[in-house]
Amino acid sequence: MVQFFVVLKTELFPVTTSDNAGIYETFQYLKSQSHAARRILGRLSYDQCDYYNLKNTVPLPRGAFDRDQIVQTCLDQSSLEQVLPEYTLDVLSTTLLHRHVYMVIQPQEGELPWYSLIVD
Repeated sequence: MVQFFVVLKTELFPVTTSDNAGIYETFQYLKSQSHAARRILGRLSYDQCDYYNLKNTVPLPRGAFDRDQIVQTCLDQSSLEQVLPEYTLDVLSTTLLHRHVYMVIQPQEGELPWYSLIVD
């Protein structure tokens, strides 16, 4: 089992899944294990989201940290590389560390809701 963090829309969530899982399984984990993630995802299926690998993983500091600042860092478009949900987690990194953010998941919508966060 591996544990790591993802940004879903504009929120930070932990994920636990098997070592050889597909990226879409992070979506399934969030939808089944997190009430807050279920509210964001609603009735969406995994193929109605876009998945991004962070070119440079973002470590979470030990102790208190500014979640909004971490999310902003992760949503920087220059640090994102789109991946397909069918890919396995090893495209994110050969080793997934527990207190690191590796992926951004964005529901597909007309205008990306997080784009304005980057521009502001």
